[in-house]
Amino acid sequence: MKYANRDWWYEFRELPMLTREQDVQRRSQDLLQQFSTLTKAWNSDLNSEWVVRIFYAAKMVLASSVMAQSLKFAAANNLRSVTSYLSYYTVMHSLRAILFTSPQVRWNDGEILRTTHSKTINIACDAIAHFNKELALRVKNSTLHLKAFRELISYRAPSSGDNFPKPDFDIYEHCRLFLEIAQLQSELLEASIGKHSTTSFDLDQEFTRHVHEVEIDGVQFHDKEDWYRIGYLARKHPTPTNILHIMSEGHVEDFFGSWRVQEDMPNSFNPDDNWRILFDVP
Repeated sequence: MKYANRDWWYEFRELPMLTREQDVQRRSQDLLQQFSTLTKAWNSDLNSEWVVRIFYAAKMVLASSVMAQSLKFAAANNLRSVTSYLSYYTVMHSLRAILFTSPQVRWNDGEILRTTHSKTINIACDAIAHFNKELALRVKNSTLHLKAFRELISYRAPSSGDNFPKPDFDIYEHCRLFLEIAQLQSELLEASIGKHSTTSFDLDQEFTRHVHEVEIDGVQFHDKEDWYRIGYLARKHPTPTNILHIMSEGHVEDFFGSWRVQEDMPNSFNPDDNWRILFDVP
């Protein structure tokens, strides 16, 4: 796609609708300059870090898409007790994709993966503000409203159910925008690596373990699928690429398939209904 004086792998849809092309061009140049400070000093640690970060951003694309499809299903079937949760996390997963691909956010020994919700919202909205300040303010206010509404339903159990004002906010449209910004950032990183580094590196397991080994409140989780996927990248393509290209068709199919019903259940949620609800996945 030719847009903002550059060629892109991804065909942006919401970005041209919600921002001005000259602002995208200016922000792209600014991001390239920021990424160049990394890629001119490219080394094994940075290479491993950014493969993991882009992989996580891709997982946020897929996770937000599952949440968005679940939200539509819940709304269509009067599962209103869960729509506050699904609305908020569709947005949060999308904003985290911006966080993971931002050159302004440091890895800090994996601390980025535990970034609080408030900090994630602030960082992502700061990034959005470089494209459209008014939009960023609306996004922040609406996301905080969704957060408060989710907490109201989850923790206060209101006798009025969910009959409270909700933000005037098209979740699907805006989340598509957030994921496009993350894709844009990842494409600019890839371009900067191509310009400033010719050395290839192996992936360091001290970084890749963050993909498949997770500990939460003393409970250990091993994700065999993520172990396989990051292992495949280590063998076949151990260099950061953009979000769209780090996804394989097999990974996309298996990610959505993991939420598929295990036996025939009429009228059950089908995660395969609309893989591209938010992003044009492979």
